[in-house]
Amino acid sequence: MQVYSGLATSHGIAIGISRKILREPLEIKQTSITPDEITRELQRFEAGVESIILELDELIKLYSHSRDNRDILTTHKMILMDPEFLIRVRTKITKELFTTEHAIQQHFAEVVELFQKMDNEYFAQRSADYKDVSDRLLSHLLNKSSDSLDSIEAGTIIISDTISPSLLSRLIQQNIGGLCLERGTRNSHSSIIARSMNVPMIINVPQVSTEFADGQMMILDGNTGTVILHPDEATLQEYQKKLTQQQHRRDKLQEMLYESAVTSDGHPVILRSNIEIPEEMTAVLDANSDGIGLFRTEFLFMGSNHLPSEQEQYNMYRSIAEQAAPHSVTIRTIDVGGDKLSALLNLDRESNPNLGCRGIRLSFAKEEVFRVQIRAVLRANITGSIKLMFPMISGIGEFRKVKDIIVQCGAELDDRGEPWRMPDLGVMIEVPSAALTADVLAKEVAFMSIGTNDLVQYTLAVDRDNDMVEAYYQTAHPAVLRLIEHTAQQAAAHNIPVAVCGEMAGDPRYLPLLLGLGVTELSVSPSRILTLKQQIRAISYNHWKLVAKEVLSLATARDVEERITKEGSYDSLR
Repeated sequence: MQVYSGLATSHGIAIGISRKILREPLEIKQTSITPDEITRELQRFEAGVESIILELDELIKLYSHSRDNRDILTTHKMILMDPEFLIRVRTKITKELFTTEHAIQQHFAEVVELFQKMDNEYFAQRSADYKDVSDRLLSHLLNKSSDSLDSIEAGTIIISDTISPSLLSRLIQQNIGGLCLERGTRNSHSSIIARSMNVPMIINVPQVSTEFADGQMMILDGNTGTVILHPDEATLQEYQKKLTQQQHRRDKLQEMLYESAVTSDGHPVILRSNIEIPEEMTAVLDANSDGIGLFRTEFLFMGSNHLPSEQEQYNMYRSIAEQAAPHSVTIRTIDVGGDKLSALLNLDRESNPNLGCRGIRLSFAKEEVFRVQIRAVLRANITGSIKLMFPMISGIGEFRKVKDIIVQCGAELDDRGEPWRMPDLGVMIEVPSAALTADVLAKEVAFMSIGTNDLVQYTLAVDRDNDMVEAYYQTAHPAVLRLIEHTAQQAAAHNIPVAVCGEMAGDPRYLPLLLGLGVTELSVSPSRILTLKQQIRAISYNHWKLVAKEVLSLATARDVEERITKEGSYDSLR
């Protein structure tokens, strides 16, 4: 028996026989042409693009029942229809005398390099989608056949170095049991598809290419990120029992779909979803959540080498709002540091970006970029219920400055004759100074949302991306809990809602404590909605108010963890 560890990007357990799929690199032998061959190469390029678009159209029809697959294939189609892509490839053929294949390869290599240079996991990982489009188009031009899936049986565990969204979509049609990959990212389109289809997926497993082979009995534990090759009989029986329990839990969770998130003693809780990209709306609707509590808009700014126009943003915000109706969508304005947009905004690199020009500070530094986003939201709010939230607010002065800019943006739209509607305005509480002055903020904002990831980081002076100080990043530190409690109490005093939208909200260990501290709304990954709803319906709000009061008097994070563990309110959910 051999045991490996990786990162689980889609939870669940799978037991099955392995099938290895490794794509051979596409080899382009001829890289240049003569001037006489330009017309022929342009015709080959245009015919190839047209052929793949038709192929994608057929697949989109085939997968009409699966919105995730359909949306991602549509995204690939849009990549091929992107005027910038078409112009740049044609230029490489006509001006640089590249072959069609070489021009395509070079274009996508440049795009992928742009993504990978970004100091951001999600956007660096989106390069897989562009690689997928490139491989599909080049395989067609080079007359390379696609991977044969004819012999894959239901329940098979796929092992590979990585997986493209289009290939994964085809594999899911074969009812595979799970995926074990050597490389990947949590927020890639492939991971999103796997999660939405409840297919266990573990990435970053070492030596998949060398030590894993076809025909091996495997166990994937997507709850712990554990991969077991050649399990012994006792381990196999243990996981078969877990697999049965998993299916039972999933069946029970579906019973929660149309139930209300109300504690056993009648206290209602609002459960909203966090999303990063539009494709996640499928999971939001499937989970029947109370709308979007956090729509991160960074992908619009970091997904290309140009800033998104007002119309592009308006179209996106309107689409999300219409899909979420009748529920609301909380849009957070761009929340990245200048280091991640330095190429687009011509900014200097910072030695400490986490304490530098990021969030609302970047919006103020590049006010016209901010105004474009604001105008797009104001316009989109005509057809939906949108709330607007601002990150990295440290005090009331910044919020008042934001309001002034919004009023000016509204006047600009009036001058243009564009209809618009003022959204509810709220702030992220993720800087200790904002939490400590929550009483002042609560008088002027419509809502507050606590970003626990950054609140922990800034309260404890711990870089949450630095492994060397990982032990000091303590979510349950008494200082953090007191800031949450103070914020919640001030929100209640001024009759406005207060949400938690960080990782803490989706952790069953802390959910009851957050309610006890006075949090009224939770915003989490759509995949967590039903599990947390089940937990909420099983706990007593009044009991956890007493527990929270007791916890606030404890001295250390360890004391807090031990106290809430005694309650055991999340044991059945693990």
